[in-house]
Amino acid sequence: MERAEAKRRLFEIIEKFREKGATSPDRAMTPEELGLPPWFKHLMRGRLGKLGIFVEKDGKYCLSEERLKQLEEQRSAMEEARHARRNLFMLRIVRLTIGILFISLLLVNIYAGEPRVRTVYSILLIALLAISVLQLYYLTRVRKRTPDIQGALKK
Repeated sequence: MERAEAKRRLFEIIEKFREKGATSPDRAMTPEELGLPPWFKHLMRGRLGKLGIFVEKDGKYCLSEERLKQLEEQRSAMEEARHARRNLFMLRIVRLTIGILFISLLLVNIYAGEPRVRTVYSILLIALLAISVLQLYYLTRVRKRTPDIQGALKK
């Protein structure tokens, strides 16, 4: 089953619980009362049960809104971390490219002392410094958020 399909089915099941009002242990219902497919019980024994979104009590199930909210916060924190890592990776690539150009122009400047080459050389040096500052900025942002992400994962 594809990830998108699994996510769609999970949200359909969550909506069925909300529509029927089975959002607390005292209002729990059987899968038949909720109109859930027969494979729901099988999924509850596997990964779906481990998530803790649905709570079973005496053969009846209810939706744990609190646990669902925790999982959504965890997912958004992980997406944020993934986005920050992607930005850092791109900055590393750009910095490496500019560094290579910088060294190439430095070598060219040794043999041909043209003022235009020195201007380009200066611009690349400024760009290299600016990207280094940006990379440091992203690193500090990621490190400040890391405890939040680890806290979300422990819940």
